[in-house]
Amino acid sequence: MRNRSFKRKFLLIAALSVFIIGCGSDDNDNLSENPGTDSATQKFVIAATMGSSSYMLTSDNLDIGRISLSGNGVEVGRVFTHFINNHYKSLVGLVYGQGGAYVGYCFILAPNGKIQKLKGDQDMGFQVNSYNTVGNFGNYMISARGSQALADGTTGAIFSFIEQEGTNMSITQKTLHTDNIVGNGYNPTISGIVDTENGEFLTSAVSPNDPDKVHVLALDANLNVKRIYSDDRISYSAGRWRSAMYSQIGKDDNGNTYVFSGSYESATTKPAGALCIKKGSTAFDKDYYFNIEQASGGYRFRKVFHITEDYFLLEFYNELDYNIISPASQYAILKMSTKNFNWLRDGFPSKEQITATGWPLSYDGKIYLPVTTSNEQPTVYVIDPKTTSAKAGLVVEADGITGLSLLKKQ
Repeated sequence: MRNRSFKRKFLLIAALSVFIIGCGSDDNDNLSENPGTDSATQKFVIAATMGSSSYMLTSDNLDIGRISLSGNGVEVGRVFTHFINNHYKSLVGLVYGQGGAYVGYCFILAPNGKIQKLKGDQDMGFQVNSYNTVGNFGNYMISARGSQALADGTTGAIFSFIEQEGTNMSITQKTLHTDNIVGNGYNPTISGIVDTENGEFLTSAVSPNDPDKVHVLALDANLNVKRIYSDDRISYSAGRWRSAMYSQIGKDDNGNTYVFSGSYESATTKPAGALCIKKGSTAFDKDYYFNIEQASGGYRFRKVFHITEDYFLLEFYNELDYNIISPASQYAILKMSTKNFNWLRDGFPSKEQITATGWPLSYDGKIYLPVTTSNEQPTVYVIDPKTTSAKAGLVVEADGITGLSLLKKQ
């Protein structure tokens, strides 16, 4: 393992006054005509889209009401694909490069209660290395990607450690050599960043040519490999959509880690399922195995979201047969300790109605999932895992919602 680190320091200017929207501007700091002062200590953040722009809106709740783009929030002339929340202190929205620059923007809740975009390079955000997976680790927000050409001519993973404090940011780039890292002769990519809160984080080593095993790396802040969790009861842990990798690793409220596998590869003989790493353990729990594919009636899943306690929301492919761009808009709630599986039907749109979804927010025992349907404006659905039911919440007058989050004043 070899680290190559650099830091770029940004002077981040507070944006607490009115900004004029001008033609040709890439992004506009504040759409509000009267910034005023808001005494609220926290705000929900809605990343709404209209055309090729994002609008970072704020609301006091997500359960009811309607919100428009006019006079509310911050405009950015790009559409975000990923988000990283820094313990509610700040929120980074990332734009997938697709051959161009990989750009990020950082937002905080300013002292006046308004969302504020921190300045980056020439007010154009900041650049990160190519990424396809993101997550939190300690005070860092991390974006990363495997199978990258490294400076020494080898191939490995590149991690961007993003650190925000007040109105300052720094980015440190680190590299991890991955050739034969799990001993199977392959050079895997990676998926997922999950903080174990003991000075380490977990990421899945994804080897499509070795589809009948799962390997999870435990890394420290310097990308030293502390241990490798391996098992042959499930396939690798990662959801797939084109070149994107979706994390399928999640922690419950007691610190136990569930490693899911949607069994994406057609060559695997392992059904979609999950294993458990108990808090503090150095190996998978040999007594725990959840055959999720059997519980679902043969469906496989793409995304995994922790809700509360040991409840998880899983996003399933709509059909038994699927490919890398197949729609996945049916959902189920799983209670992992008891291996209970329930399809989410009550109060939730059917898979045929859903045209798009966004990144959800888990908050106060519920999960808030943004959904766009063919006949309704984008709506936040409030999902209760204990009743396996949903209800329509906040309606957003926009083209779509790419993600939800929460920011608190610092």
